[in-house]
Amino acid sequence: MPIHHQPGAERPALMTLPEASGLFADAVLTDEGRNLLFLSVWGRDTAIQEFRARLSLPVREGGLDRFRMEGEAGDLFVQVGNPDRLIGESGRAPSHSIFGSLVHLWLYDRLAVAPDRANRRALLLHRPEEAESPVGQASIRKRLWTLVADTCHVPLLSHWQETALGAFEAAGWIKTLPGIGVSAHLVDLGDDEVEDLVTLLIRGGRLAATG
Repeated sequence: MPIHHQPGAERPALMTLPEASGLFADAVLTDEGRNLLFLSVWGRDTAIQEFRARLSLPVREGGLDRFRMEGEAGDLFVQVGNPDRLIGESGRAPSHSIFGSLVHLWLYDRLAVAPDRANRRALLLHRPEEAESPVGQASIRKRLWTLVADTCHVPLLSHWQETALGAFEAAGWIKTLPGIGVSAHLVDLGDDEVEDLVTLLIRGGRLAATG
């Protein structure tokens, strides 16, 4: 099961990474196989650089292909998978802060930047609290539809949004992934039956040529 955060709950305290001393995480997201999709960590520059280097090294050379996170909810286990699919960006906190000189590192799957159109997969990240209001839910839904239309090999008309999204969700091609500090929708339209389903909805009158 993916790591998850309950809607409406207070943001949890920072999590530690026992295998990466000196790092503290405030957000993490995995898929259903516990594969890392997003991670936000803080630490000194040397600790951040060491962590990034270990993600790309073989385990026999001290690399990390998985790591444990300790937090208020207990231990969480994360699979790194293929590190080449992870994009890393970092920023430095002001040195005059009470914490001193800290680096903030974000690691996220390439699917969060651009769809994989060859395999028809995409990832939409959003803050959990955004989904707690009707306005936020509508915004997420609109962005999700734009991403689905951009990823799908079958042309989709704009006024098909709710019908098509509902059908794709029911088929398991759009999954909600709740995380800690971040949530997402994972789009996977690689199933050969996508075109058949859209055709069936059109013939059944649920998807019309005009809105």
